[in-house]
Amino acid sequence: MNILRMKNSKGEARQALHCSSSAGFTLVESLIYTAIFAITAVFLVSILSTITRTQLRRGATNEVNQELSFVAATVQRYVRASSMIANPPGVPSSTLVLRMSSSVVDTVKIYTDVSSTAIYLEEIPVGSQTGTPVALTTGRVRVGSFLVTKYENPGGLAVAQIELTLNYNTENPLAAATRSWRSAVARISAATFDSSLLPNADALSDLGSAVTRWRNLYLSGDASVPGSIGIGTTPPTSGTKLKATGNLAVSSSSYGMVLMAPNSTCYRLGVSNAGAVTTTTVACP
Repeated sequence: MNILRMKNSKGEARQALHCSSSAGFTLVESLIYTAIFAITAVFLVSILSTITRTQLRRGATNEVNQELSFVAATVQRYVRASSMIANPPGVPSSTLVLRMSSSVVDTVKIYTDVSSTAIYLEEIPVGSQTGTPVALTTGRVRVGSFLVTKYENPGGLAVAQIELTLNYNTENPLAAATRSWRSAVARISAATFDSSLLPNADALSDLGSAVTRWRNLYLSGDASVPGSIGIGTTPPTSGTKLKATGNLAVSSSSYGMVLMAPNSTCYRLGVSNAGAVTTTTVACP
């Protein structure tokens, strides 16, 4: 009986030891699974974070690129269609001023506001001083810079150098995006003026030159020349105001050359049917 009890006790001990070993192995497995899950979770979170940052930046970049392309195309279209770039030469400005050869629109302005929140287009109708500003950019971007510089091109059309930078409008540094555009845009049409053509300074600029000359000049009013005139030759330099190498023709007998006598009486020189020189008293010009 005692021997039987001893055998039973040994069997129970073995069973208890076996159960204890099985329980310890399960705990180790649990720890291993937990560690694997934690490592995997870290990798998944890192991948998700990278994908999110990439999507944010790509979306911001696409938005800035689209708005920059739209503004650039609009500026190029208006400059090329303009009759004159009205900005002063060589002076950077935040406003592009264009005169248009249109019976409806007189002036076009493209500019950024003081707070640099947007680029605006303003078409000023003929006979008006202001127009209605239209935003070319949306609130999704901000203007980093907008500078316009006009450059004269001797022998060719003036060009406008445009420098534009747009930033994505966000406080999230992960979505920050900046794009810039710089280009020189020239007009492609001849100038058509609907107002006075005035130089920037008195008696400094020429209309054409001895090498690059205009062809014909048509005037419907008067011409005032304080200096000398040379017709078919260079202007005289000895005090004479008019010099010609060809005939001076008068196509009507009612007209002729008017001269002033020492007593301030003026006479018009003419010719009779016999070819004799005649004089007629006329009012002094």
